[in-house]
Amino acid sequence: VALLPRFALRWMRQRRLDRLEQQLPDTLMVLAGGMKAGVSLTQAVQQMVAESQPPVSQEFDLLLREQRLGVNLDEALDNLNARVPLQSVTLTVSAMRIANETGGHLAETLERASQTLRNKLAMEGKIRALTSQGKLQAIVVGALPIFLILVLNEMEPEAMNLMFTTPMGWATLVV
Repeated sequence: VALLPRFALRWMRQRRLDRLEQQLPDTLMVLAGGMKAGVSLTQAVQQMVAESQPPVSQEFDLLLREQRLGVNLDEALDNLNARVPLQSVTLTVSAMRIANETGGHLAETLERASQTLRNKLAMEGKIRALTSQGKLQAIVVGALPIFLILVLNEMEPEAMNLMFTTPMGWATLVV
């Protein structure tokens, strides 16, 4: 019971990070669209925060709040990267910083980052689907001996009693 809050918090945090990673490619496309329309990065982020769903809108809203308090864009992006420990966010922050420093087209950079993240998420989904069958088989094969012991104990309790009361039965259970 003492460990339950820790596991629950870890599960909720992982679920939030997964949702954020799923939303990130669309977020980058919205930002790129705003940049192409001629607005600044800050205005594009404000527009995206207004249109997006949590958790991505909450994280980028924190970025905007930090900027309003006087933190420059690079530091705010570093703080976002520190708050959200995802490889996708690191890629996005790096792309935004490089485009800002080199004077490149940030909208095109965000579109490429979005496409890269979509491809990555699609590949991870395929891998998850292909490995799920193997995981289920492992669970079934692992549970089969326990199931057989329970069934045989119901069918032949006298014979199975030897399994639980004699040293030879204990050795068999250990093996």
